[in-house]
Amino acid sequence: METDPKEPEARMKQVLTLIRHDLNSTFRDPLFKGLLFFPFVCFALVRWVFPLLITEYPVLQEYQMVLVMWATLQSATMFGFIYGFLFLEEKEEQLLPVLRILPVSTSYLVFIRQTVAVLISTLVNFCILHYGGFTSASWWFDLLVSFQMGLLAPVITLALTVFAKTRVEGLAQMKIINLIFIAPGLIYFVPGTWMHLLALIPSYWSFRSIEYGVPGLTLLIGFAVCALVLALLNRYFRKHIFQ
Repeated sequence: METDPKEPEARMKQVLTLIRHDLNSTFRDPLFKGLLFFPFVCFALVRWVFPLLITEYPVLQEYQMVLVMWATLQSATMFGFIYGFLFLEEKEEQLLPVLRILPVSTSYLVFIRQTVAVLISTLVNFCILHYGGFTSASWWFDLLVSFQMGLLAPVITLALTVFAKTRVEGLAQMKIINLIFIAPGLIYFVPGTWMHLLALIPSYWSFRSIEYGVPGLTLLIGFAVCALVLALLNRYFRKHIFQ
């Protein structure tokens, strides 16, 4: 069976149309615009502000990697929140069932949004890790860790869409989700092996990979945990949200 040569071109047009629609929605809302630019602010903080603070307050030297972890996490969470709020807006206005009649499948729509969030988060995080001046790992390791952190974006997008009913609820849950993903950073401040129970949170493994700076089992487990959480959330999303 021959494939229509125009099909890839049509698919690409659909993707660009979806991205353009989401960008228009993002720039229409002041909250979205703030979230969109915050990851780039994080890069500026890591590249120029944090070194000045560490020079001025040497006690921060011990926690410089924690600052980098926080910055990379914010990149992923902000793009996750943006797409989460886009879904919540469509959910509030009861547009999600209507999306099923579009020329593209709802699964394809969700996949494109998740992919864009991952790619942008990965790019920003790679800049933070590789050009921020705090790590000395190889570029490909920084890219892998950046991609792993980027996977948190669709996790957050799906979690918001699944568990929040409105954007007001989403704002409250946004703070809770951010605190949950930041929580594994407490192992660098609070003594006790019990803190490693936070390994159930996907960001734990990304934080440890950044700390170690070399590829290993930690990185692999991190990808496995992210994949499991994404699979569960996507399954619930398809089963309950678009019905």
